[in-house]
Amino acid sequence: MLTFYRCEKCRREFDNIADTKKCEKGHVKIKEARIKKHGIHPHPYEIEITFNNGDVQIYVAEYLSR
Repeated sequence: MLTFYRCEKCRREFDNIADTKKCEKGHVKIKEARIKKHGIHPHPYEIEITFNNGDVQIYVAEYLSR
C-alpha cells in the first residue's frame, strides 16, 4: 500500500510528511490586492497583488489579454 501526503495549499502530493510540510510553509501569502483598471466592466480586469515576500504581480483578465 502506498501512502501519499498532500499539501493543503497547492494539493501537490508527496511520499513523506517532511516534504509536504516544507511545501506548505513555502507558499507566499497575499499582503495587498489593488485594483489597477476597472473601466466600464462590472469587475476589475487588472489587479496588482503584493505578496508577503515583497514580490508584486499584475494579473489581467484572460478575455482581455489575448
